[in-house]
Amino acid sequence: MSKTKILIPLIIILLAGEIEANSRVAFSRPGNMIRVPNVDSDMYKNLLSVNVSSEYLSSSQSSSAFSVNTLAKSGYLYGISFVKPVNPANSAELGFHLQKNMLIYGDVKLDVGIQDVILRQGSDIEGADGLDTKGVSLFAVLSSAKHFDDYAIATHLGFGSGKINEDSHLYDSNPKQNIGVFLGFNFTTPFLKNNGGINFLTEFDGKGLNIGVSIPILKSTHINLGITHFENFGDFATEDRTGTDRADLSGDAPSITFGMGINVPRLIDADEAEALSKQLGDGIYGETDSSILYYDPICTDVVETLRDSIKVNKYMIDNLNDYNNMLQHNEALLVDSTRKNFLREQVSQSNQNKAMRHLSRSLRFFYDEQFRNALSEVNFAIELNPNLAIAYGRRGSIYYKLGDNRRATLNWNVALQLDPEFTEIYDMLQAADENRLKPIEIGKTQENIK
Repeated sequence: MSKTKILIPLIIILLAGEIEANSRVAFSRPGNMIRVPNVDSDMYKNLLSVNVSSEYLSSSQSSSAFSVNTLAKSGYLYGISFVKPVNPANSAELGFHLQKNMLIYGDVKLDVGIQDVILRQGSDIEGADGLDTKGVSLFAVLSSAKHFDDYAIATHLGFGSGKINEDSHLYDSNPKQNIGVFLGFNFTTPFLKNNGGINFLTEFDGKGLNIGVSIPILKSTHINLGITHFENFGDFATEDRTGTDRADLSGDAPSITFGMGINVPRLIDADEAEALSKQLGDGIYGETDSSILYYDPICTDVVETLRDSIKVNKYMIDNLNDYNNMLQHNEALLVDSTRKNFLREQVSQSNQNKAMRHLSRSLRFFYDEQFRNALSEVNFAIELNPNLAIAYGRRGSIYYKLGDNRRATLNWNVALQLDPEFTEIYDMLQAADENRLKPIEIGKTQENIK
C-alpha cells in the first residue's frame, strides 16, 4: 500500500476531529464495536488504530470524537479519546482507556480493563471541569470468534460499571454507580473480502440497542455507520419538531452515527527482523528478502490465505480418504457377496446331484414294486431340492400305486406349478379323472420322466 493511501484518510480524520460534537461516542473506544467493550483479534496487526466519529441527535445537536488506540508488546491495549459532547455545552473531554487480556481458552478470550478516565475542560456547568472519576468504567468481557467458510461471527459478553452502564446525553454531576451486562455481535461477511470484509454490528449496551455496519473502502480504511438507541428511533430529532411533537433532548435519545477509521500497520524493527531471520534458518526461506518482513499486515494476510488453503486441501484429503474407505467397504461387500453366491452355487449343485441319485434309486424301487422305499427316496430328493418338478411327479405316481389318489393328484398339481410344460403330468391327471390310468401307462410315464 502506498504512503498516499495511508496519509489521505489520516489527514481527513485529523481534520474531522475538530468538528463540534456524550462521552462514549460511537466508535470512539478501543475495539471494533460501537459502544461496548470488546476484543479485536486483529489489533495485533496494527501499530495504531485511529477513529473519528460523530453522533447526530438533531440538526443542531451532535457529539464528536477522535480516538487513537495501540496494542503494546506487553499485551496492554491503550486508548486515548478526544470528545466534544453535546452536554455540558462548550466542553471538551480527554479520555484514557486501558485493557488487558487475562485468559485464552480455545477461541474464548477474557479481557478486563478500565475506560472513561476523563479530564474535562471548558464546561458551562460549575464543578464539571477537571478530572471526572465518578463515571470511570470498570469491565470484564468474554469474547469468542467462530469461522464458517467465508463468514465469521464474534460474540462479546461482559459486565461493566460507570459510563458503560449509563452514558446519558445529559450531564449528571452525581451519577449512580451501577453494574450492567452488555452483549455484542460482530458478523463478518465476504463482501469486499480483499479489504477485510463488511462487518455488521449489533449490541445491547445495558440501556439500549445499537446497530451499525463497518465498510472497508481500503485495506487500512473503513467507514462506520450506525444508529444508537435504535429502540427509540421513532423519537429521533424531537428538537427539530414543532407543536406538541417537539421535546427537549433526553438522555436516551437516538442518534445517527457516521465515522471513519484507519489502521496504521505495525512495522518490524531491525532487532525483530534479525530474530525472525534466525528463526528462518539457512534454508530456502533464509534467502528471502527481509524487506518483506517490514509490512506485517501483508505477511499476515498471506499466511492467513495459505492457512485457509491448507485447511481446504486438508478437508479435500479427508473427504477423499472417506470416499476411498467407502469404496474399499463396498469392494469387501461385493467380494463377500460373490463368495456367498459361489458357495451357494456349489451347495445347490451338490444338492442337485444328490437329489438325482435319490430319484434314480426311487425308479428302481418303483419297478421292483417296492413303493415304500421308492417314496422314501423321492422324499429325500425333495428335501434336497424342493423345486424339482420331476420329484413331485414321481411321488404322485407312487401315491397312485399305493391307492392314495388324493395325494397323487396333489403332487401332480405341484409338479405342474413348478413346470407348466410337463405334458406327461397333464396326460396322467386326465387319465386319472377318467379312471383309465393303467399300471403299464404309469410305468411308461416314469420311463419318460426318468
